[in-house]
Amino acid sequence: MSKSTSDHFESLEGGHNFAQNDAQKSNPIESSELIANSPLAKKVLRKIDIMVIPFICITYLVTYIDKAMLGYSAVFGLKDSLDLHGSQYSWLGSMFYFGYLAFEYPTTFAMQKIPVSKWLSINLFVWGGITMALAGCNGFDSFLGLRFLLGALESCSTPAYLLITATWYTVEEQPIRIGWWSTFLGVANSFGGLLAFSVGHIKGALEPWQYQFIVIGALSSIWAIFMFFTLAERPETAPWLNQEERIVATRRLGPRHHGANHREIKKYQLIEAATDPKTWLFFLCGVATQVVNGAASNFGSLIISGFGYSNLVTTLFQIPYGMVILVSNVSAMYIQRWLPGQMRCLVAVAYVCPALAGAVGIHTISRDHKVALLVCYWLTSTYTASFAMIMSLITANTGGSTKRSAVNGIFFISYCVGNIIGPFSFKESEAPKYTSGIIAMLVAYCVEIFLLFTFAFYASMLNRKKESAIERDRTSLQDVALQSMDATLADQTDQEDPFFRYSY
Repeated sequence: MSKSTSDHFESLEGGHNFAQNDAQKSNPIESSELIANSPLAKKVLRKIDIMVIPFICITYLVTYIDKAMLGYSAVFGLKDSLDLHGSQYSWLGSMFYFGYLAFEYPTTFAMQKIPVSKWLSINLFVWGGITMALAGCNGFDSFLGLRFLLGALESCSTPAYLLITATWYTVEEQPIRIGWWSTFLGVANSFGGLLAFSVGHIKGALEPWQYQFIVIGALSSIWAIFMFFTLAERPETAPWLNQEERIVATRRLGPRHHGANHREIKKYQLIEAATDPKTWLFFLCGVATQVVNGAASNFGSLIISGFGYSNLVTTLFQIPYGMVILVSNVSAMYIQRWLPGQMRCLVAVAYVCPALAGAVGIHTISRDHKVALLVCYWLTSTYTASFAMIMSLITANTGGSTKRSAVNGIFFISYCVGNIIGPFSFKESEAPKYTSGIIAMLVAYCVEIFLLFTFAFYASMLNRKKESAIERDRTSLQDVALQSMDATLADQTDQEDPFFRYSY
């Protein structure tokens, strides 16, 4: 975990805390530790949890359901309606992420110039309209083009969630909050399955899959309008906080908070992001996790129907899949909170292992054992907890506003790459077993485990180097401490800040 500057100097100087004492003399409220532990700060934190996190959760819900809806639509006549053949269905799944990939960097840097909450709301509103337009498609080409546009619009979503979380919460608080909104991946799967089951009973002029896109698109646009006028951009401007609460909401984050909103794009931070080994470890982790996601979101329903279940029963069996995601994410975020030093990499690995076992089961168990295969499929969803841990590792281990934006952008390029690869590993000729796709999932799980252990080793090594550097130079300790307390104003990166400590 990252320690505060004052904590480091207290341990080095036998308990004398230069920075904190000086801050308290000039202004008692500058002591972020005292503020964070005050009753008012706890009240403010509860308000933030109530007024910020639900917006991310619901937005995450409605945007993810689109990806799940493509899978449900496949068992409700989409392929026949669009006359899909060969690899065309896989292209529909992957094209979304080509759009995501094409607009990832432009939208990431747009959010450094434009209020994140407003940018997210506008994109979601248009996204809802295009989702409804999918219901009017009668051929592969038009559906493919709209899927590209959907990906382009959704490219701002998860980076926006991370930026909003980093703006409102301390490094120590962020994993829990990321875990909270990540659990809505499970809610989305369960709600999407229930919605698909309900819509599947509609008898009207349209096909069942068309009603699904109309409903979720309309809900998305309505929610976007509400969010545009309600979600606050940062603590200083939150209308639901009074003046005193705004001061506390800002000061409790501490002077070393790395979620500050710096508008300037700094070239040296871009270079540092591109040359930092951590960036590329995150990149590879993103590819590994999203190969599985791309497979599950587009072929999950087809995998279940391949076990021998009907269309309507298949949609219902996605509900337990979502509940496993929900339980996995919630339990993972609290386990890492309780463990000494949080041990996020170890917790992530622990949740990849059941998913690995589930994929092995799907690959090896006879098709005569339908229930066993179904349970193995549900187990494959536990990997989602590791993705939440990886996102929290990025926010906790990246300093500097421009560097953070760049690292987020690179990570979500990997998000796209993995989701593009995933659907193509499932070959129509191998249905219903999809041997190549299941093997791809197995390989992805193993690679992710290796990468998480590698990151933990590397972060530990970097922390030891920083501690050694401090031990070597104590001559200007007090000056360095006081300068470091202004790290946010200086917008230092994690490499620049000698007192930044990496979490793993």
